[in-house]
Amino acid sequence: MLPNFLIIGAPRSGTTHLYRGLRQHPEVFMSNFKEPMFFAYEGKPRPGSITDPLAYEALFEGSSRYPARGEASTLYLYHPDAPESIGRHIPNARLIAILRNPADRAFSQYTFQRLLETEPLQTFEQALAAEPERALTDASPFLLYREVGRYGIQIPRYVSRFPKEQMLFLLQDDLDAHPDRVFRDIFSFLGVNPDFQPDLGHRTNASGIPQHTTLFRTIKSMGRAIKRLLPERLATQLSGSADEALLSRPHMSSETRATLNRFFAQDIAQTADLIGRDLSHWLA
Repeated sequence: MLPNFLIIGAPRSGTTHLYRGLRQHPEVFMSNFKEPMFFAYEGKPRPGSITDPLAYEALFEGSSRYPARGEASTLYLYHPDAPESIGRHIPNARLIAILRNPADRAFSQYTFQRLLETEPLQTFEQALAAEPERALTDASPFLLYREVGRYGIQIPRYVSRFPKEQMLFLLQDDLDAHPDRVFRDIFSFLGVNPDFQPDLGHRTNASGIPQHTTLFRTIKSMGRAIKRLLPERLATQLSGSADEALLSRPHMSSETRATLNRFFAQDIAQTADLIGRDLSHWLA
């Protein structure tokens, strides 16, 4: 059994919120492994990814009774190999992309990698300066803060490969402002009951930098064990509350934002044309 829809990205743009909301719908099956990354790394073993076809199919075992079956791998939009692999395995799949202001997305990705302790550089500016050298190595794409946000390069790989009726482009701005409306659009797109209203009260997967690293690691480690014993909604509430209490939220400098706005300006214009949305507010 294979999925018939995918959330393809972008990272740090609300994909976890979509994943949790979709999991609540009685007609939707979401793999327990949120980001298998199969269509990005098929046949190329990579830590944290499922690259074997049989192992990937096993993620959807028992899902045949669900009209909509999916997963949410945030690098599919970015990875150049993913569209061809998706088209070969599930050519009729419905594809959902949620996009965020690329400067904000980059900064959120940086603080999240700091949280995961996979980003050794102490400032966002240092990490941006290191990106060209990292791009020449086998560095994780999650450390390529600008490149992953270049939607104007990534989207054409999909629109040239799939009919437009198989693609739904969303904005995190809309998810923040009108979550009920966004989920209704998603459910309609997937052909399931659009009137279902998921519990959207608690966001998860926050980014930030621990105020007290040892305390944060200890509490989160204990929390993971406790969460296995709780209903998913309660576990999500507890996780979100812990993040709010223990993480500091640094801010991007105005100078760095201005530099990123100049870098992304043309790409944002291309993205706006591709998805038919006014994105001028991203450069405000």
